[in-house]
Amino acid sequence: MTEFLIFAHGVGGRLDLPLSEWQVAWAAAVALIFSFAALGYFWHKPLLKKLSVGHPIFSVSKQVGLLKTIFRSISLVLFLVVVIAGFIGQDNTVANLAPITVFVVFWIGVAFASAVFGHIWRNLSPWETLGNFVDRIRGEDQRDDSPPNWLTSGWSALLPISVFHWFELAYHDGASPRVLGWWISIYTIGLMVIAWKWGWSQARKAEGFDVLFSALAELSPFKVRENGPQKSKKMFIRVPFVGVSNYEMTSAQLAVVLAALGGTAFDGFSRTRFWGEMIVGRTKWELTLVNTIGLIWIVALVGVAYHLAGKLGSRTTGDPKFSERFGASLIPILFGYDLAHYFSLLLLEGQAFKVLISDPFGKGWDIFGTATDPINWTLISTGTIGWVQLISIVGGHLIGVLVSHDRGVEKFQLKEAMRSQYPMLAVMVLYTMFGLVLMTG
Repeated sequence: MTEFLIFAHGVGGRLDLPLSEWQVAWAAAVALIFSFAALGYFWHKPLLKKLSVGHPIFSVSKQVGLLKTIFRSISLVLFLVVVIAGFIGQDNTVANLAPITVFVVFWIGVAFASAVFGHIWRNLSPWETLGNFVDRIRGEDQRDDSPPNWLTSGWSALLPISVFHWFELAYHDGASPRVLGWWISIYTIGLMVIAWKWGWSQARKAEGFDVLFSALAELSPFKVRENGPQKSKKMFIRVPFVGVSNYEMTSAQLAVVLAALGGTAFDGFSRTRFWGEMIVGRTKWELTLVNTIGLIWIVALVGVAYHLAGKLGSRTTGDPKFSERFGASLIPILFGYDLAHYFSLLLLEGQAFKVLISDPFGKGWDIFGTATDPINWTLISTGTIGWVQLISIVGGHLIGVLVSHDRGVEKFQLKEAMRSQYPMLAVMVLYTMFGLVLMTG
């Protein structure tokens, strides 16, 4: 395993399909347009919110609290090991546990697990554990009851997501264990300082990863909620993906999702021949500068396209909150992009975590007897990767169209809802074609 393989997100270059990139892109665009037309003809009343309620399958007992404590303790120990590995372990991406844990297990694994199992990050997050500890030792009577607007508005959550993408995709040495050690420490100290001054409930609003993973968790078929007059907690099961129909976004949460979507789009763009020619021969800070410009440009394109569609929709309906109201339709699109880019990375390079957890600092240890386990690079074929990429991108956009249409007929008359969705459909078609061309390019 090499450094390049660990951080070449989205293993596999061109889709292994019997179609060219433009044939795939145009076919997907036509599928979206026909789906939109079919929804307008057959789907006249909102249905997803009713489906999102689901059915109770079992009560959440007190023993679950014990399991939560155990998993949160394991997560905190792993967090501390990763930080220590960043500072004292071998300073390379192959023999150190920190890079594979941060970029694969955390960034990809937790995102996928959230979409499948629901709101698990808040039960696992080491920052949640540390923040609650700060609350206990600080006491409510010593906190400042007037947190600033930059915190209460939620916009501060955009900063950690943006910085993470910059380290991951633009900075020439972003995978360095030393860089990761400092970055995690500074972020953790910053959150704890905020928690000390204004309480963890306020500091959590600046925890951008919690905001992002919580949005993805709305796609899960599982949901824990209070049920019945006794308000006992029960686990509900529902149709996958429909939970986003109940998700009401703020402007800040929408910005976090758009930033994540734009970052993933740049990840694909950075692996095209065009971008390869742009950065050939560039190293260190020159490479960082060019990548930074490209990252900002792609994120801006993704954000501006959605913003313009929202403005046109707002003008059509007279709804000033149109963009935020339909922002939930971006969540399945983001998940589709993430699945297309990163699932093979999780399955292949993710195997290195099992190896490195036995020797996290690169000292020649074999704590769990897995340090010499081989990595199975044939676990998944390139053909399967190609089909998963295609299905996840197109499927994510089709679900996005469905969520957007359902919310439109919930808020507006059918004709008005259809007219308001034309700009959104155009943006989703562009996103789909762009994503597929990047996948195949």
